[in-house]
Amino acid sequence: MSKWPDHPIDEIMGYIRKRSANLVIADMGCGDARLARTLKSTHPNIHSFDLVALSDHVQVCDIAHTPLNNDSVDIVIFCLSLMGTNLTDFIHEAH
Repeated sequence: MSKWPDHPIDEIMGYIRKRSANLVIADMGCGDARLARTLKSTHPNIHSFDLVALSDHVQVCDIAHTPLNNDSVDIVIFCLSLMGTNLTDFIHEAH
């Protein structure tokens, strides 16, 4: 398959659009930060993290060790990013 029939990030954006604009969202392994780029006008509290900055919205870091404070995020998104060898570290950081 060369293309997803429905891209998961589209489903996630649909869910977030129906939620409060005050939510703090962490997009882990965000790629080009499509979520933040698309929703920044309605949901300004999206933190986008990846190992490489493919956009100005991306903060470079290992998602197992983000700069966010504990208990500071309402929604954590792992859209296609749970493929690393330290998967449990990613989940622990999100928790």
